[in-house]
Amino acid sequence: MKKQLLTATIMLTGMFVLTPSIADAKSSMDSNLKLLWMNTDVAPLHTSARQGFGMNGKFYLQNKDTKQIEVWDETGKITDIPSGEGTNITFDDAGNIIVRIGTFNTNYVSTRNELRIIPADGSDVIDIPLSGITPGRLDFWGHVRGNVLDKTTGGLLYMGTAWYPQLIEIPIINGQQDVTNTYTYTYESPFGVSGNFATTTIISSWENGEDLAILSPLYNKTNCNSIQKLALDDDGNWSHESYYITPRHSGCAGVYIFKLGGKDYIIFKLGGKDYIVYPSGDNNADGFTVSKLATKATSEIEDSDADVRIATKYSEQKDDGNPMYTNNAFYGNHLTAEAVSETEAYIYQYYPNGYIAKYSFTVGTDTGVEKTETPKATVIGGTGEITIEGEPASIEVYTISGILISRNENNVKCIPGTYIVKTDNNATKVIVK
Repeated sequence: MKKQLLTATIMLTGMFVLTPSIADAKSSMDSNLKLLWMNTDVAPLHTSARQGFGMNGKFYLQNKDTKQIEVWDETGKITDIPSGEGTNITFDDAGNIIVRIGTFNTNYVSTRNELRIIPADGSDVIDIPLSGITPGRLDFWGHVRGNVLDKTTGGLLYMGTAWYPQLIEIPIINGQQDVTNTYTYTYESPFGVSGNFATTTIISSWENGEDLAILSPLYNKTNCNSIQKLALDDDGNWSHESYYITPRHSGCAGVYIFKLGGKDYIIFKLGGKDYIVYPSGDNNADGFTVSKLATKATSEIEDSDADVRIATKYSEQKDDGNPMYTNNAFYGNHLTAEAVSETEAYIYQYYPNGYIAKYSFTVGTDTGVEKTETPKATVIGGTGEITIEGEPASIEVYTISGILISRNENNVKCIPGTYIVKTDNNATKVIVK
C-alpha cells in the first residue's frame, strides 16, 4: 500500500531546562522540548486503562472496566465514548479510532465482535469480528497503516499473540476484515521473550512505509536497541532486517516513528531527517527520548549509539531524587505525535498510573528548514469547506495525519476536522466545522 505518510516535524538540541514543579515532581528535559501541560488525575485508572493515545489536543484512554473510552484534556475528563471490555486502542492514518471490544485476557474469536471502528468524521461506529487470529493474549495495538474505511485499499492492523510465533497481517477495507487476505508470518523473538510476543507487544506501520516496527518488550531484556525493523523479503514475507538505534531505551512498551523529508508526500521538511520517539531511562519509569531514525545489525548497546540521540525528557523526580512514578503494572509508556506547523510538533504521553502530558517541540531556521515566503493566500475554514483566497502558485490540502485530499483547488469540500493547507512554502492549520 503506497499513500501519503503520517508526518510530523521535530528537531532538538542537547541542553537542559527545568520546568515548573507539578504534583511535587521535578520535570527536566532538553531545551527545544517544552511541557505544555500535565494532568495526574488519570493515575487511578492504572490497570483499568492500560493503553491510550493523544490526538488533536485530547487523550483517548480505553477503560476496560467501565467499557468506555475516556476522553481527557488538561482540564480533566471531558466525555466518554462507548467501547467494550478490551484494553487495546489505536488509530489509523486517517484518524479513525480502533478499539478492542472483546473481553480482556481472552482469545480473539470470529464468533463475537472483537473490534470497533469509531470514524473520524463522527459517523456511526462499526463493530466486526476477527477471523484467523491465533489463540493467546495481546493487550496493546500499534499504529494502523492506511484508512480502515477506505473502500479500495483500506488499512492494515498487525498483531501477534503470546505463545504463537506468528505475525498476523489483518487488512480492513471499508470497515470490514478482508479474511481472504489475512496472512500469518513466522516470527521468533531475538530476545528470548517467553511466547515470542509479550502481552504488551506493539507492532506499528505507517502509510507509504515499506517496513514494520516491532517492540516485544520485556523490562529486563529489551532495555537495549530492541525495536526491530522488519521488511518484505524477495518472497513477499515480513523478515527481520535490522534494529533501530535507540540510546537510553528502557524496557517499557511504547514507540512512535516520525517520517520526514526528501519525498513528495511530505508536508513539512526538516533537512530530510526522520526521527523515532520511545521510552527511555534505566529506571523503567516515565522518561522518553527522541533520536534520529537509524538502524544497525546488532541490538547491543555501543558508545556510538549516543550519536543519534537528539533530546530526552527525563523521568519525574521527587525532592529526594527518586522517581515520582515508578513502574506501572505492565511497563506502559505510550507516545504519539502530531505536526502543527513547519517548525513545531506536539508529543503526547500517557504514562498509566502517572499522568497524561502534552509537549511542544520547536525548531529554528538554522536546522535546515526551508525559509517560508510571504503568504500569497488567505486560508479560511468554514462549515464543510476550506476556502483559499489569493493567487498562490500551488495549493495542497492534507488531513491532520498527512493524507493529501486536494491539490490546486480554491474551494475544498470536506468533513469536519483539522486540516493542514500548504500554499507555496507556507503551511496553515485550519479547522472545518
